[in-house]
Amino acid sequence: MFIGWHTEDFPKKLDTFVQDNLCDKNLLVKTWMENKTICFGAYQDEVLVGMIGAYVFKNSILINNFYYKEDLEFEAKERLLSLLLKNINNDNKTIIVLASQDEKALFEKYNFNEYAPFYKAWYSGSGGMGFNTRVDEIESLNYVENLRKNDKYAFGEDRFFYITQIMMKQSSLLLSTPNGYQHSYALSKSVIKISPWIMKSGAFDDAHKLLKELLHHRGLKKIISFIPSKVKEITDLYSYYKFDYVQNYTLMYMNKKPTINLDMVYGF
Repeated sequence: MFIGWHTEDFPKKLDTFVQDNLCDKNLLVKTWMENKTICFGAYQDEVLVGMIGAYVFKNSILINNFYYKEDLEFEAKERLLSLLLKNINNDNKTIIVLASQDEKALFEKYNFNEYAPFYKAWYSGSGGMGFNTRVDEIESLNYVENLRKNDKYAFGEDRFFYITQIMMKQSSLLLSTPNGYQHSYALSKSVIKISPWIMKSGAFDDAHKLLKELLHHRGLKKIISFIPSKVKEITDLYSYYKFDYVQNYTLMYMNKKPTINLDMVYGF
């Protein structure tokens, strides 16, 4: 098995991988194009079977993809993570990752610490919901400034370029009120992901409006979101709209502890 940097045909190799593995091809390719030196793949007979990559912000580094075939051995996953960490010129920057329960021990082995527990919230798709609010009433009152300001307040640094240029894609739906914004997009023909979704603390009424509008437009699809499991206001909202909590995750960090306002993170 070869584990190392992707070659220039990575997008083509990824086409085969995504046929059997749910992941965000757009984010994977754009992250790789932004910095190819910190994106790595595991290849078995030239077939992509696993990958890891990261995006560098001013004050932190986000491991924003860690995907692999179900039967990929622990040793190969460990080699991917080790290779990434060795090649990150982090200057002791905070490194952040949202790890599944099965992955937690691997990251702990490399001195990652727990920041907060998360749920993977899952909406099974039971049909659109009708209500009075029109999308153009909440879509945006200058969403650009709203997104930039609220996201920076939640995460402590400017992620505007990452969200608008790396994450956003043709299927993106961005909803906004003066109290926050919600970005969702298609992971596949049948699955929508909410990421990111940031609201001012206490903006519960506006959060209801945004989730109602999302379900009105996307409600025939399956929807996933990663949410802090200890923030009752957020879990109550998702429970009200019949989301199930199907898997436990942990937001983890290495080096300096981040200062993320979890009360604002309705979708990581």
